[in-house]
Amino acid sequence: MACLPRDWQGQEAGLWSQGHTMCKTFARHTHLSKGRAMLRFSAPLTPAATALVVACLEIASDEIGEWCDSLNEWREAYPLAATCFTPALARATLEDVVAKLRLPEAYVPTDSHWLLRYECLQHQIEVRNDMPPPALVEALRPWATTQDARALSLPTNAQETAGFALDFGALVDTYFWDTDFLLDADGFTQLGPDQKASLGCSSSTFGVTQGLAPHPDELVLRRAEEYESTGESEQEEG
Repeated sequence: MACLPRDWQGQEAGLWSQGHTMCKTFARHTHLSKGRAMLRFSAPLTPAATALVVACLEIASDEIGEWCDSLNEWREAYPLAATCFTPALARATLEDVVAKLRLPEAYVPTDSHWLLRYECLQHQIEVRNDMPPPALVEALRPWATTQDARALSLPTNAQETAGFALDFGALVDTYFWDTDFLLDADGFTQLGPDQKASLGCSSSTFGVTQGLAPHPDELVLRRAEEYESTGESEQEEG
């Protein structure tokens, strides 16, 4: 079972609160009905997936903000991200990511962003699968489409949460370019130049695989037009 945040453990009111947070996020993203994502993904996010991603990142940001003075909890919940990010830097980065998701322009994440988003989604989805907020289940019903079927299962009974499941692996397979940011230090250094090029590895990839704090430039979300004008490979996005 996932390690639950302290304010969730056994508290039904907390679950409803988290579910309503997601409901509000869904309402804010009605303009995404065409599936347009404001960050570059390997496939356009559906409206349900967009709202789910944003809500998970918002909740993770709030949660991480409480751990600025509790590094052990931070490292326990987010062991991968904790090798590169302090809680304060992770929260600031997530806030920037969420802000960009709400803008009309498309932005290109670096591997530092992908690593942080990967682990935040993994953790938040694990928590929701363990204890799905009823309000979240109800909020997802009208938004879910056949495109979401790989990653989302909803209960057949509208009054229950049994049968609700979010498939994190399917979400990653659908929307992440790749997961080369999960390579360990030895695995990365053993790759030859051609292999690194074929994977779309960048300086950001090197940093996250070595557990280095990201350079400030690696946390800048660049507009897609600017990114493409440099001639950089689209594969470097993930």
